[in-house]
Amino acid sequence: MLYRKVLKAFIVNERNDTLRSILIVDDSTFLRKRVRQALQDQGYTLVEADSGLSALKEIENQQFSCIVTDLVMPGMDGFGLLAEIQKRHLTAPVVVLTADVQKTTHDRCAELGASAFIQKPVNPDVLRSVVSGIVGGR
Repeated sequence: MLYRKVLKAFIVNERNDTLRSILIVDDSTFLRKRVRQALQDQGYTLVEADSGLSALKEIENQQFSCIVTDLVMPGMDGFGLLAEIQKRHLTAPVVVLTADVQKTTHDRCAELGASAFIQKPVNPDVLRSVVSGIVGGR
């Protein structure tokens, strides 16, 4: 009986971790670090990927409650990642970080299913607010 209670508690905690897992995708180590610093004290499990392709590998192994991605990356860029997420019918909301503020870029991201669009340089308070609104508060 005690074993079942412990197992049930583990499963609940495991689900909660999954529900609070965020994938950070950017080819820049510095920018991934900045995003991590902004979100690390919010109780999220943070996973990093340095490209769209490596992000897809992470997505195959784990469910995320939110994906925060750059657009401009070598190999598979953020647009390609958004397209793959849409193609695979994945439900994790995607927050796009980019210095490109053109309306056409914003519209294309929205068409590919992006949930939010944050301009670089990223304001940590804005990032926390957007992610919290998507994932849910602490």
